[in-house]
Amino acid sequence: MIFIYVPCHDLDTAKTIARTLVERRMAGKVDIMPTNSVTRVNGDVTEAAGATMIIKTIDKHVQGIEDVVRENFHEGIPCVATISLYRLNRDFKDWLINATN
Repeated sequence: MIFIYVPCHDLDTAKTIARTLVERRMAGKVDIMPTNSVTRVNGDVTEAAGATMIIKTIDKHVQGIEDVVRENFHEGIPCVATISLYRLNRDFKDWLINATN
């Protein structure tokens, strides 16, 4: 079981990626949260609103998910960070396996 953290520059991009992943059964569920970030761009510190996704999936889909993110990411370099889970409750784990196969 893997969770994948992906910050996006806007809510529409996050929704497009999330819908694609779930429709293709590459993710069982994607949580999207509005976020604000502070970053350095061309030497200047900037603030921007965006959206962050937590993608719930299984190991075999990680590369495919990264490919979908890259295809739909139109601004900057995407961050696709996998988070390996130490423990996940059995009911959700079983549901996730079924949802992504």
